[in-house]
Amino acid sequence: MNTWLIYLLEDNDEDAYIVKQVLDKYEGRQKFKVKHFKTIANLKTAIDTVKPEAILIDLNLPESGGLSTLTKVTHLTKSSPIIVLTGISDNIYGEKAIQLGAQDYIPKHEISTPLLSRTITFSKERFELQRNLENLVVMDNLTMLHNRGAFDDELEKAVSDYERYGNGFSLLFIDLDNFKPVNDQLGHQAGDQLLRILAAKLKMYKRASDFVARYGGDEFVVIAPRLVDKSQLARLAQHKYSLLSDTYCLQDEQGDLKEIHLDLSIGGVVFPDDAVSANELIAKADKAMYQAKSNNLPYVILNSIPKEKETPKTSTLINSSKGLLR
Repeated sequence: MNTWLIYLLEDNDEDAYIVKQVLDKYEGRQKFKVKHFKTIANLKTAIDTVKPEAILIDLNLPESGGLSTLTKVTHLTKSSPIIVLTGISDNIYGEKAIQLGAQDYIPKHEISTPLLSRTITFSKERFELQRNLENLVVMDNLTMLHNRGAFDDELEKAVSDYERYGNGFSLLFIDLDNFKPVNDQLGHQAGDQLLRILAAKLKMYKRASDFVARYGGDEFVVIAPRLVDKSQLARLAQHKYSLLSDTYCLQDEQGDLKEIHLDLSIGGVVFPDDAVSANELIAKADKAMYQAKSNNLPYVILNSIPKEKETPKTSTLINSSKGLLR
């Protein structure tokens, strides 16, 4: 039997005891393990350590009262549904709680085992469905990386973070050099397969703090927070180049296996050294990428001195004798 971890924010020991007893009586597909917290600070510490299946909160605490308690808890986590346990039997009040981020609310005098267990289960299901729908909005359907819209939002957020906290960051712009011949000679299903493989590599071998997205077509972008040293950015670009520039086995339209050697060009820029806005930073990264492409280099870090390791790329023509084998 599964056990669901439930966090309860409640300053009244008697009310907390009632909630625990009510859930202990539940006999269903899962058991409920309730952990009780009296302060928002203690709840935050627990959330940072282990995420619960759901959070039950009383709105009136010594440190906070009313709906402001709910807003404070919603800022602690985006990964667990929140259910309000209120002493106020007012539908308008409950509707306001839902508008502010709660999944549901229950007046305390109505709490029972069937109602509370059902509310937790349904709230969790609705919450997961909502998260899945939100992911569809920000994810690229083909590669399951973040899409262009999500990247634009993240880049603006990174710029805002710099303006507020002084945290600079870097941007890598990655463009595939010979992707069109893959589509033309092997078919679009092979091109899609290659993009999915590259996306999987980018997701698997990224730093935990990095943000990776498909910018469009055969272009990818990486935001590297707090990375402002251009020599470090060059090492990151070299890592991405070594990771992605490789030989791949793909199926053509007839189902035959073909091998291609893929090459790419990478442009790297640093904010705020190279730009004063998000749009300018993208333009500068694109410029650096085209410098790499036109000079047959793996990557170019804008306004930095090329190192010896920036050796020319090898030829990546795709035909029966160069890179495409039966």
